[in-house]
Amino acid sequence: MPLPPLRARLKTASPLLAPFSIIPSIELVELVALAGYDGIILDLEHGAHGSEALGPLILAAMARGIYPLVRVRSSEPTEIGAALDAGAAGVIVPQIGSVAEAERAVRAARFAPDGNRGANSFVRGADYSGRAEWFAEANRDVAVLLMVEGAGGVAALPEILKFPTLDGIFLGPLDLSHALGVPGEMGHPKVIATIEQVIDACKAAGVTTGIFAGTSEAARRWIARGVTLVGAGVDTALVLKGLKAAVGELRG
Repeated sequence: MPLPPLRARLKTASPLLAPFSIIPSIELVELVALAGYDGIILDLEHGAHGSEALGPLILAAMARGIYPLVRVRSSEPTEIGAALDAGAAGVIVPQIGSVAEAERAVRAARFAPDGNRGANSFVRGADYSGRAEWFAEANRDVAVLLMVEGAGGVAALPEILKFPTLDGIFLGPLDLSHALGVPGEMGHPKVIATIEQVIDACKAAGVTTGIFAGTSEAARRWIARGVTLVGAGVDTALVLKGLKAAVGELRG
């Protein structure tokens, strides 16, 4: 059975678990799906992925029944458009620090009249169909989330949340900790208070909230607060943890 569009899925109360992936491997995407995650976040910002690798990874995710999201490198419109043309169910745009940057990113993910995404319906995202109807369908189905990771994004949040075609705000606790003067302390009271402030503002505006959670405890905490999309760890750390556990068992 096909997955419901990500944009609709994010509006449900059921949390969506998706690890970040910085290893460009089809087999790893399949393993994430077989492990029971709901999606995978292909990380162009910190991973070794090139745009040419996205297609096969996205197809692997779709074949295994999980959502392929892409964290693009920047709010550059061509970056966002390329990820969506490759078939991503949604994009996560990092380092949004102003209303202007937010508007640029959201508009880049939508076709006219909602935005200015470059129009081509012969791409993988459109099943190479050339259908004129696809543009409206993509505007309806594709999700765009903006990362709030610094003081600028937090300050601009009330205005950012007014954008009618924005689907969600994704919080980066590690970058926030640096911005708040407590680098690396993702559990610091300043960081927690800021995250809770953003979650409450998103709830009031009817906008989805996502967050990176490096531990299961953090994930459960934020799910209890109403977060819908959890960036549940990073593939490198998860693989390393599993390998260490296996070696520990072998050596007794």
